[in-house]
Amino acid sequence: MTTLPVRLARPEILALPPVDIAAQANDAFAPDAIKLDANENAYAPLVDGSLAAGVNRYPEPQPTALRRTMAALYGVPPESLVVTRGGDDAIDILIRAFCRGGEDAVAVCQPTFSAYAQFARLQGARVIETRLGPDFAFDPDAFLATVRGEPNLKLAFLCSPNNPTGDPIAPADVLRLCEALPDTIVVLDEAYIEFAELDSLAPEAARRDNLVVIRTLSKAWGLAGARVGCAIGTAELIGLVSRALPPYPLPTLSIAAAMATLSPSRRPVHAERIARIKADRERIAAKLADSPVVRSVRSGGGNFLFLEVDDPDQLARKLQALGIRVRFRPNAAPGGVRLTIGTEAENEAALAAFGVAADAAPARRAELVRDTRETRIAVAIDLDQAEPRRIATGIPFYDHMLDQVAAHGGFSLTLSCEGDLEIDPHHSLEDCAIAFGQALSRALADRRGIGRFGFSLPMDETEAHVLIDLSGRPYSVFEGSFAASHVGAYPTEMTAHIFRSIADALGAAIHVRVAGANDHHKVEACFKAFGRALRQAVRKEGDALPSTKGVL
Repeated sequence: MTTLPVRLARPEILALPPVDIAAQANDAFAPDAIKLDANENAYAPLVDGSLAAGVNRYPEPQPTALRRTMAALYGVPPESLVVTRGGDDAIDILIRAFCRGGEDAVAVCQPTFSAYAQFARLQGARVIETRLGPDFAFDPDAFLATVRGEPNLKLAFLCSPNNPTGDPIAPADVLRLCEALPDTIVVLDEAYIEFAELDSLAPEAARRDNLVVIRTLSKAWGLAGARVGCAIGTAELIGLVSRALPPYPLPTLSIAAAMATLSPSRRPVHAERIARIKADRERIAAKLADSPVVRSVRSGGGNFLFLEVDDPDQLARKLQALGIRVRFRPNAAPGGVRLTIGTEAENEAALAAFGVAADAAPARRAELVRDTRETRIAVAIDLDQAEPRRIATGIPFYDHMLDQVAAHGGFSLTLSCEGDLEIDPHHSLEDCAIAFGQALSRALADRRGIGRFGFSLPMDETEAHVLIDLSGRPYSVFEGSFAASHVGAYPTEMTAHIFRSIADALGAAIHVRVAGANDHHKVEACFKAFGRALRQAVRKEGDALPSTKGVL
């Protein structure tokens, strides 16, 4: 029995030889084989640093490691996923694989992402347009009433959350369309799903003949310039659409950027970023509701807001003069504007342009990535929020100590490290301390208005004194000794070195003195006292620079 993907595919696609996207042309050779088969230039390009790594060679047609990583991320088998140049390329190859010019049709539900209709028309396919219902809600009955009975309806595109309105489509409604249109492939674009409270249908697409899910690393993962996305479907369907791909769809640098971004050490910081964007979205939506030029604000499930304004032409002139780019969407609604959530400074500039007062004080946040041959570390810190605190260094006791610093310091800390623990913990301990100190220094910025100084702490039989001066001048003093070589996997001899590393990276004088009988208590008292000292030192006490010199 002929399967649905084979029945719907263009004859030209079926005539092409199958592409084994899991195999590579040189599988019979070792990685260090002499490569004289692809007419490449054997010499590295004349550029500095990591940009030169491997770019004189063609990349894998389907990058094996990235494909497996993305498949694991989305909960599907690798053979059910093909890596593409962003989500746009996935849309394009689906239409080229299934739609014949002048014969086949594609359905879209307006207003939505314009690429669906654009690529269909480039292929010569008919475009059947349905409309969202009142208040931009998706109505599956109205959609089916419009498209049912259309001859050769090969693909039906849905975007959830929808671009530009942000409205989510219930997964049950998507599956209902799949059941009602058994001879049509429903394509669900989940580009913005990380910002919504929705379950992905990617696992369902991997086992259902007439459902494809599109995902991208452009939005939540911050890789719009790298152009990395994928299509997810059954292995047979993915094999067919892969025949429409160019030989090397992703550049080497894009593959490397994606692998670095998706590494375990980065994911906690990405999760914190997504949570911050969602919180900023709701905060800005509430503020724009009071704007004198905004009629309505829609906050759905994307990293953007959809506004309706009274005078879009006047607003366009004002924003252009201020150098602020937004996307006007008159096809979605009269005066329709899509406003992306940006950085704190960008958001405040946009609010001011819409006539809304900014928040009184900027947040004291910082993010930092630190990669060496020994460790890969990502840190996010917010001095004005107590949560979240997520620390994963690979050394449980050290995780507990850094958590104590953040908890007693009263600030949010997300820190994740992949280190060479198979050698010993030294590099991870030291590099995490450096990265933490650097991130803290960035969050403090010019240090204006801070308390600057701080404190001491008893713990059971132990007494720890920690004195801090956030002076910008690094200096470290540690007085104390430990009888035990380790507390868990944590080497106690590293305690003094950790505080010295923090002092150097933070630009602070840190004096620690500890005495007691229990080494666990002594180490913990040092970190707790350090957190309490930081709480005093980073506390905002006004706007003056805490120095008679006028600089720190």
